[in-house]
Amino acid sequence: MEVQIRKLCPEESNSYRKMRLECLKNYPFNFTSDFNTEKEKVKLFFQSSIEASDPNNFVIGAYNGYDLIGISGFNRYKKIKIAHKGRIIQVYVSPNYQRQNIGLRLIKYTIEEAFKISGIEQIEIAAIATNKNAERLYKKIGFIEYGTQKNFMKVDNTYYDHKMMILFKNQYISVLN
Repeated sequence: MEVQIRKLCPEESNSYRKMRLECLKNYPFNFTSDFNTEKEKVKLFFQSSIEASDPNNFVIGAYNGYDLIGISGFNRYKKIKIAHKGRIIQVYVSPNYQRQNIGLRLIKYTIEEAFKISGIEQIEIAAIATNKNAERLYKKIGFIEYGTQKNFMKVDNTYYDHKMMILFKNQYISVLN
């Protein structure tokens, strides 16, 4: 299987939508968005950015042939005082393709594309604390944990903590060399 990793094109906006809803349905406790709420929206968070080929807000996709099997989104902060930062969000690989380093490749590609953006110096990423696989993967790539938000998310009277991590451009470049 030859998996291709690349930025989604404008005409792939609906493929992103399908994949995003799949991840919310399959892993409701790993994301703050809710499947039932999101499926009712005309456009999901990244759809307009994909359609406009927004260089500051994009989705990287993993493809097996023509099938989208994974996503990783980048969202640059808009406020001028924090525009040197962005965040990787909505990372997901379809269950049949997990444990094949596709998530690793998606995130690395997302990081490389994000650091090409003029002015981006830091990238944040986070994981619900019970999602140990995501946390291990992010640390393997070089993200450093800088805090935990206690009781960040509440689902059916159960609270979930949120691990926050960061990667600095100058540190990531040194990792590549």
